[in-house]
Amino acid sequence: MVKATKKHLEEWASPRTVIVFSLLFVAALWAAVSFWIVSARDERVATTRESLQRMTHAVEDQTRRQFRLAEVILAACANWLAANPDLDPASAPGFRRLLEDFRDRTAATIEIRLLAADGTAIDPLSDSSEPLANVADSDYFRSTPAGGGLFIGAPTRRKPEGNSELPIASRLPTQAFPILVAVIDLSKLTTVYEKQRRKPGGVITLLRADGTILARAPNDRRLLGQAITGVTLPGAQLLQKDQAVVLEESGDKQRRQFTSYSSVPDFPLLVTVSVAYDEALALWQKQTLWILMLATCVTVPLAVVAFRSLQLLRTLANQDAELQHLANTDRLTGVSSRQHFVAAFHAQLQQADSAQKPLSILLVDIDFFKRINDGYGHATGDQALISFAEAATTCLRGADMIGRLGAGEFAMLLLDTDISAAIAVAERIRTVVADISIPTENGTVHFTVSVGASQASATDQSFEDVLKRAIEALHAARASGPDQLAVV
Repeated sequence: MVKATKKHLEEWASPRTVIVFSLLFVAALWAAVSFWIVSARDERVATTRESLQRMTHAVEDQTRRQFRLAEVILAACANWLAANPDLDPASAPGFRRLLEDFRDRTAATIEIRLLAADGTAIDPLSDSSEPLANVADSDYFRSTPAGGGLFIGAPTRRKPEGNSELPIASRLPTQAFPILVAVIDLSKLTTVYEKQRRKPGGVITLLRADGTILARAPNDRRLLGQAITGVTLPGAQLLQKDQAVVLEESGDKQRRQFTSYSSVPDFPLLVTVSVAYDEALALWQKQTLWILMLATCVTVPLAVVAFRSLQLLRTLANQDAELQHLANTDRLTGVSSRQHFVAAFHAQLQQADSAQKPLSILLVDIDFFKRINDGYGHATGDQALISFAEAATTCLRGADMIGRLGAGEFAMLLLDTDISAAIAVAERIRTVVADISIPTENGTVHFTVSVGASQASATDQSFEDVLKRAIEALHAARASGPDQLAVV
């Protein structure tokens, strides 16, 4: 139980497991971060849209009330003029009292003026008999429709340094003063907009249906009366709806903003409430930055751990390969070890039997190897082993295998080789070994080898069966003297 638990813990603590779980955690972390970023942005956009819609509705309601009041005042004045056709409204006390009452009720936000047939503007409440100005070239003088309809003119200023005014004109059937104008003080309307706009960069704009800017907060006199540019107005379709919120981009895509549009019922007006994209999403951008920094702070250590684990895994793999090489290789001669040779022979024996191909083995022993060790030293004996392994390898093909079985004993596995071909290989080995010379302080060492050869048969079940015959052949070769070859 303890061993099983220990093995389980070792598997969980392995570098491969650490790497996999680190990568999975990082992937899950960034997937969650991405999901939060997208979801939080969508939520912030939805919140901004709702906020702009509420603000637009409030601005639209206040604007509609202001224009409705101007419409009521114009209607009341028109009724008085219709009821008193013989009186001069410019000097009639009754008309003056009516206008003073309206001025007091509206806190001087709305004033009434009379336009003569030649465009001369008269203020009935003025103590001066001089006309205000001639507005014959104004849009509201030229475009006010007959039949009682209203026309909202472009903003004007009585004096260059004075407040901007918004004229609302109504045509009368009288000849002396054919147009009645209600003038709204834009400074007061702009003050209302300024209190409601979103600080610092929010904008509230009152537009005529043709796109002419009538009022704006923050106030910019240069824009008043100008046609709005840089955006596409919703047009007549919006005038049939309540509201719309869109994300606008300027032509160069340097400026993006959310804009809420709302038509003003019963008037050819459009209210827009705008807020810059970056300003609306500033909180989301700040939170996103912190989330990204936090995720990065988590990811970097995990990446370091995964990288170190990968390095450790590579080190272990290299060590494992090195250990495997040491286990499969004879350290002195560099040929296969006995264990590796036997395992390979078993596998090749089964394949040869299945493919019905010949397979032979040579068992080679260095003659009088003990005398070399005792007479010349173990270093010379080791050199003899190395020299033999190198010489024998030159006589083999790439698919063949040579392994060291004992002190001076070697075995060679010859694939797809019958016994006659194996004998030829053995003869070449005996020839090259005879040419080996190892110089020492006590003279040059020459040595020979005895070889036992055997071919695997269909009745062989294992390496031991073939090896047994090869050993018999080797014993027979030794019995015949050094440098002999025998076959069993």
